[in-house]
Amino acid sequence: MAEKLSQIVSIVDLKPGMILAEDVFNSVGLRLLTKGTKLNERNIKKLNMYDIDYVLIDENISIKYKQQEEIKSKSIKKMEEFRRFKKLYDNGVDTLKDYINDIGEGKNIKISKLFSISKGIISTAKTKRDVFAFLYNLKDNDDYTYNHSINVSLLCNIFGQWLNFTEEDIEKLTVAGLLHDIGKTKISPEILNKPGKLNKKEFEEIKKHSIYGFRMLEDIDIDKKIKLAVLMHHEKEDGSGYPLGIKSQQIEDFAKIVAIADIYDAMTSNRSYREKFCPFKVIETFEIESYGKLDTKFLLSFLKNIAYNYLNCWVRLSTGEEGEIVFINPQHLSRPIVRIDNTMVDLKEESELSIEEII
Repeated sequence: MAEKLSQIVSIVDLKPGMILAEDVFNSVGLRLLTKGTKLNERNIKKLNMYDIDYVLIDENISIKYKQQEEIKSKSIKKMEEFRRFKKLYDNGVDTLKDYINDIGEGKNIKISKLFSISKGIISTAKTKRDVFAFLYNLKDNDDYTYNHSINVSLLCNIFGQWLNFTEEDIEKLTVAGLLHDIGKTKISPEILNKPGKLNKKEFEEIKKHSIYGFRMLEDIDIDKKIKLAVLMHHEKEDGSGYPLGIKSQQIEDFAKIVAIADIYDAMTSNRSYREKFCPFKVIETFEIESYGKLDTKFLLSFLKNIAYNYLNCWVRLSTGEEGEIVFINPQHLSRPIVRIDNTMVDLKEESELSIEEII
């Protein structure tokens, strides 16, 4: 632990007027910007073009910025953008119900109409970071299946952008996320909403939802990748998934991506039988349990981007202390460095500490 003389700021949070505290190099060692550069829109765009994740900013500038971020993070529900997001989100849930009822009746639904639900919601947020903050602050999951479907579609949309997918594939992937659990509409509500642990028979019935969903979409005029994502999003790289028990290359890529977004949202959402987990707890769970189960190239991209999304956010540690995430450890994404007052706490070295909550 040592004093920090500069502030690490995520590339998505850079503002014109911030001053670089050190030179910035690209991946092959070419100097992009020099220490002391006062950032403007042009060189911020340059950093984005070279996929720079974060930079060191002069302390005097960043302290002011940090205080602004602290105020923002603690009043998200009062933001006009959040209220617009929530209004469109709630309307989107109702619209999704109507479209799924139509699909259940065998009607064709244009992919553009389905995509417009998620596109409309996500357009209310200025940045990807805002989408995550808004989702994290949505508390009521009265109709979990539909809320979860909206959430997964938004995550898939952002994930597709991280993967540099074409606009067409992002649209398809977003809709795959929206429809991935459509088969659960064929499951008894008593089983689907059971607050306690499912027995073996109930779990076997739940597992059929991917087949039910595929059959609902089988004769609908939408892309095959979407249908396969619905069918295969519970398959695992080692063949331990369901319903087909297939492995690695046999699994549709869209299904692999939806699987990651599906698990992440399920763990970061409130349920009737438990409260949501902190994103860094979820990242840690992925790191420990998911290698060999989920596609590594997609998983690493997702975890890296999720972790950097929370750079400069304020958190509460297991000790009750509050601090700011100032550095993401690339090799230990779930164990960042947190600044508490003027002290740096490296969670990679402080194994008994953990992040309990984003505040």
